[in-house]
Amino acid sequence: ALEVADAGTARVLQVTPRFPVPGHATDPAVVAKAFLVAHHDAFQLDAADASQFVVAGVDRDTAGDVRHVTLQRTYLGIPVFQGVVTVHMDGGNNVFRVLADESYRIDPPRNRTILDAADAARAAARALGLQIAPAVVETAEHKAVFTAPGLLEPIHVAQKIFHAGPGDDRFAYQVTLAWSDEQKQQQYELALVDAADGALLTSHSLVNSFSGLVFRKNPTTGANPPTDTRIRVSFDGDPVASPQGWVDSTRRTRGNNVIAATDLDRNNVVGTNEVQPPADANGNFDFPIFDSANPPLNNPLQYRPAAVVNGFWMSNTWHDRAYLLGFTETARNFQTSNFGRGGAQNDEMQVDVQDAAGVNNANFATPPDGLRPRMQMFLFTLNGGVQEDGALDQSVVYHEATHGLSNRLVGGGTTGCLGGIQSGGMGEGWSDWVAASFLNDPVIGAYVTGNATVGIRRASMANSPFTYGNIKDGTSTQVHAAGEIWAATLWDVRTALGAAVTEQLVVSGMKLTPCSPTMLQARDAILSADQQINGGANRCPIFRAFAGRLMGTGASSPNHNSTTAIVTSTAVPAGC
Repeated sequence: ALEVADAGTARVLQVTPRFPVPGHATDPAVVAKAFLVAHHDAFQLDAADASQFVVAGVDRDTAGDVRHVTLQRTYLGIPVFQGVVTVHMDGGNNVFRVLADESYRIDPPRNRTILDAADAARAAARALGLQIAPAVVETAEHKAVFTAPGLLEPIHVAQKIFHAGPGDDRFAYQVTLAWSDEQKQQQYELALVDAADGALLTSHSLVNSFSGLVFRKNPTTGANPPTDTRIRVSFDGDPVASPQGWVDSTRRTRGNNVIAATDLDRNNVVGTNEVQPPADANGNFDFPIFDSANPPLNNPLQYRPAAVVNGFWMSNTWHDRAYLLGFTETARNFQTSNFGRGGAQNDEMQVDVQDAAGVNNANFATPPDGLRPRMQMFLFTLNGGVQEDGALDQSVVYHEATHGLSNRLVGGGTTGCLGGIQSGGMGEGWSDWVAASFLNDPVIGAYVTGNATVGIRRASMANSPFTYGNIKDGTSTQVHAAGEIWAATLWDVRTALGAAVTEQLVVSGMKLTPCSPTMLQARDAILSADQQINGGANRCPIFRAFAGRLMGTGASSPNHNSTTAIVTSTAVPAGC
């Protein structure tokens, strides 16, 4: 089966029968490249073009013994922005599914490189309303890193080929910039500028927003102080996911996966004014919280150490659970050290608790692999004006971290894959659903809103009335509204199959989902994952769940931004 993009290039190729191993090759990378060369015509490439792909990564899943190979299109050694093909194969290295971004097929660029990397950094900054004076930190082939006063992170510049459309390919620079705007809100942008004149070609926000003694789940909804009792838990972590444990030699809330602290100065720096609590002599992170006999502790500003500890624990538990589902080093996860297991490192999660840059929200910035993501947790005043700490609501923390998961997995980790109505909606829906499934609670944000019935959304995903038809009729085209449809559908699948099976299918399915997907393409990715992991045993209940939300076998959607062109369907395959 072959899906093609609007330009006629291959988009999704489901290989039946499976492509056999060429020459009994045992290396998945060799198989992937051989497949592309052998079937270059399906991708509208000639053999010479097919040879211009290089292996950008190999990821192996224990679930289903699946191998995922990312092939990056290059031109004169320069990577093509979003020009990747991902080849997926079984344990015998037989190809069963291939995904291709629309940008892999290019013509020789029509411009030439005049600017250097520093020029590109300045041009990108100007396009985003900034004036910077970059100072070089390091350089490598086709790459450079700069610092500049007033920015929150180093500037990473990389040469790219940008595909603007048929016959319109250009030498370009990719630039990442992080800064605080006039309201001290975090901005993190990935911009591409023309290598000849510095003109802005495209830009993507990398930020997704939420519109010791810890609480095992969330404090009691609406209570201030809550009636829950904290429990003592180990900070050792899972021995496979976190072999060095969660806490490093500083004995503070920092380690290989997470660095957690307050950000009272709104500058994304753990300075002397910030709270990053230490463990006591016995290695315990014990700090007071919600002391009804001590009224100041009813105020979140007075229990910052406890809130940081809670956010640190939640973020680490999420890391370990996601790791065991396949979000490992080679899948572009978040760690300082990858222990020689592959992937880019030095990108542990930065978790800002009681960040002073905003209220009634939270966000997660996901730059490319090897660059540090950042979670900003704010205070909430949605519960009758009472201040609630977002770092105490595990559903909010898990929601934000899962933005990092979906952005690093979908489309082979290509930046900017989840920006449309359906694709962006799934980004929100995956975040809601993973949080809900991990916590076994279909309501997101119950604590911070004081609403245990629907939380931050229009409905609990366990009894949501929304379907794919609500995107078609225009009533659910905002990304969070579209996300409710996706989350509710996955909750229906979970109800049918159970949490453990569905969580594995959802995460494995992300790896089989193309860049800028429709909900139907992501549905098919879950079905493909089930075929690899469970021999297709769950095909019918999965289809019934999707058909119940009008995404049955007869459904169609031209692209990830489609609304009125959507065709809904309640049909299921014969025999279901």
